[in-house]
Order: sequence, then C-alpha cells, then structure tokens
Amino acid sequence: MDRYSLEAYLLLMSVSDEVREIANTKLSCHGLGEGRIMTLVLLLENQPEPLSHSRLAELMSVTKGSITGLVDSLEQDGLVKRIEAPEDRRTRLIAITPAGLDLVNVYLPQKWRGIEQLMSHLSLEERDTLVGLLQKVQEGLPAYRGE
Repeated sequence: MDRYSLEAYLLLMSVSDEVREIANTKLSCHGLGEGRIMTLVLLLENQPEPLSHSRLAELMSVTKGSITGLVDSLEQDGLVKRIEAPEDRRTRLIAITPAGLDLVNVYLPQKWRGIEQLMSHLSLEERDTLVGLLQKVQEGLPAYRGE
C-alpha cells in the first residue's frame, strides 16, 4: 500500500467526519437534521409553487415513504403544510409555512458564514484546486465500491 494514499484517505475521512459532526450539531441547535433542512430549502427554492411528495422524493433521492415521515414531522412543527392540488383534490402538495421560512432565513446565513470560516484558510486558487482534487477522488468511487 502506498503510504501517501493511506495518509490522504485517513485525513479525508477524518476531516469529512468532523465537518459532518459540526454541521449536525449546528443543525440540531435549530431542531433540524439534514433531511429536514433539505426539504425546507427545496420548498423555498420552488416557491411559490408547492411540491408533490413524489417530486420531493425525486429531488432528495429518497423513497416516497421517507418523505411522508419527514413531511409529517415538519407539518407537526408548523414548518410545512399540505394543501390540495388544484387540478386533483386527491393529490396533496407540500408548501413551506411562514414559520418554516423564518427558520430557513435564520439558519442559512449562519450556515454560509460557517462555510466561509471553514474555507477562509484557503486562497481562491487553493479552493479551486481542492474542488478539482475532490472531483478526481469522486471519480475513483466506483472502483472503491467494487464496480
């Protein structure tokens, strides 16, 4: 085994785990998880149009059953609401509520500041290089999976 490959792999895993842990801690301070914030952001991006359960599941690459549970909890917290589809009253659409908007508008600026702080130790050129290197690592994922 190439020592440098192992060192790069271990550092990548360590940094990734720590960034994810910090992000999850910050999310939990707002009563959020990755799925909850992603749902709210997708609904925000599609405003004023609400989204169907199927479309949300597709955008998040999860099952419709996962979306149902997620939307149930967000609705219970008053962050989203289900509404009848104008063209088919049997279909329910999901829309973000004013409380959901407020939460996203508080959380996202904090998130962006955190990302800027994390990356502030790198020059623009170094950030560009990092992105290029991570994309190359990403290209190796199929082989790592054994495909």
